[in-house]
Amino acid sequence: MKRLAIGALRLAGHAAMAPLEAWHIGRTKPDDAPPPIFIIGAPRSGTSLLYELMITRFHFAYMSNAAHRFFKTPIAASQIFKRAITRWQGNFTSRYGHIEGWGAPNEGGWIWQRWLQDGPWRNDSDIHTKDYSDLRCMVAALSAHADAPFLNKNVMHSNRLRLMHAIWPNAMFIEVKRDVLDNARSIIRAERAEGGPEKHSDIWWSVRPRLAENYVGKTDTERAVAQVIGVERDIARDMNSIGDNRLLRIDYGDMCNKPYQIMEQISDFLTHNGCSISRRKDIPNQFPVHPSKPLSDRDETAIAALIERLNNEQKQCS
Repeated sequence: MKRLAIGALRLAGHAAMAPLEAWHIGRTKPDDAPPPIFIIGAPRSGTSLLYELMITRFHFAYMSNAAHRFFKTPIAASQIFKRAITRWQGNFTSRYGHIEGWGAPNEGGWIWQRWLQDGPWRNDSDIHTKDYSDLRCMVAALSAHADAPFLNKNVMHSNRLRLMHAIWPNAMFIEVKRDVLDNARSIIRAERAEGGPEKHSDIWWSVRPRLAENYVGKTDTERAVAQVIGVERDIARDMNSIGDNRLLRIDYGDMCNKPYQIMEQISDFLTHNGCSISRRKDIPNQFPVHPSKPLSDRDETAIAALIERLNNEQKQCS
């Protein structure tokens, strides 16, 4: 009953906000918008922390929890909840990527799925079969409403960068990279907790890399390793065609140990690519980096073997 009530309330909200949404879209000129910025990387690599750091430190337009929940009218929702968005102050904690608060940043999964279905790896050929003008208007309108460049973190974009580049030729990407072993352990623990999917050999938690076309992990351990390595390869493959000047790679450990330095590095990268940003608030001087605890001996052996196998296969192909 509660779910039905929430659904009915959301439908009513969409209907009520539709005229305001249409007004914003109608007055938007996508070509005049600043370049959008997308945070990418493997699940559990630190992308949520970077998202929160960037929005705290600098002034960006972004998809809030309010916009995500009213996914058919995200611009109108951003206007109605503007006070919550401008006053939002995070504490740098999240649960499987979710940050609490109506004004908190959200991946915007429900919004993106209106145009970009999650699923197998895809390339820029989709640009010839679909109309993305409404998507460009929506992102530009969010940027215009906040009077700031648009920033979004969504790891599902990690294997469709050529499509994202085709939609926004001036887009910039920031990849968070974490040690493969630590990253895989974190994904495995998440899958085994309430944040993971049902146990099935063909279900991947979050983004499904292109590597899965030829390699489908039979266990959560195999899937986690293939996911970390596969996402990294997808990003490298796409950026090789787009141009590495549009990509900035951030090390997770550096981000935790020296966040101010990393924020300045990001600011320089964006400025160099024609995106001007203004400072907003201070951030912590450092975040604790806890050692990654080993899993069972069986899991650790399987992880090490698969990392070696996939790396050897890559060497043979290169």
